[in-house]
Amino acid sequence: MNEVPQNAPIRLLLADDHQIFRDGLKLLLLTMADIRLVAELSSLAELRSTVKATEPALLLLDYHMPGGDTGAEIHYLKQRWPTLKIIVLTGSQSAQLLQQVAQAGADAVLQKNGDATELRTAIAMVMRGDNYIAPSVQTLLEAVSLELTPREFQIMRLVCDGLSNAQIAEQLNLSPKTTDKHRENLMRKLGVNNSAQLIRKAVQMGILDSH
Repeated sequence: MNEVPQNAPIRLLLADDHQIFRDGLKLLLLTMADIRLVAELSSLAELRSTVKATEPALLLLDYHMPGGDTGAEIHYLKQRWPTLKIIVLTGSQSAQLLQQVAQAGADAVLQKNGDATELRTAIAMVMRGDNYIAPSVQTLLEAVSLELTPREFQIMRLVCDGLSNAQIAEQLNLSPKTTDKHRENLMRKLGVNNSAQLIRKAVQMGILDSH
């Protein structure tokens, strides 16, 4: 991305699939003199091309977006545009899911029930090079007892979405053998023996509560 003149407004890209929430955020951002909204999205499908076209300095991203895998998108964006700052918003109360959000590579993680002051704090911190985890998120993260790898978590979500092992392998660009191994480790950690039990466990853990 091009160098940004000092004291220039922060170029911000807003991505959230809920129009009402997005409109509310836009009203809040209008009160911040140092923010310039350059684009908004309701799907991950055009995220990469929009980042390339608009060159934002900051991405405000809902973690639960249609059109792709949010964790994979964050990883790609950070590899392709390392100076891009990413603040993730989520409505989830699942400690396990929030752990995966925190591990995805975002610069900040906030819950959607936070306030304007917290968002301002997060923006200021990430733009100066620091990370920010909302206190409410940190409290939940400290309660995590189950240690799933990011890949195991991805596979769990895809199993719960009804994908077969072959479909999961294709989507994640893995060999069927590797996918089987990840799934075997996942089921061992969760203490389940089949997909039905895995889905039931995911519901109990709150992982299927996507909003």
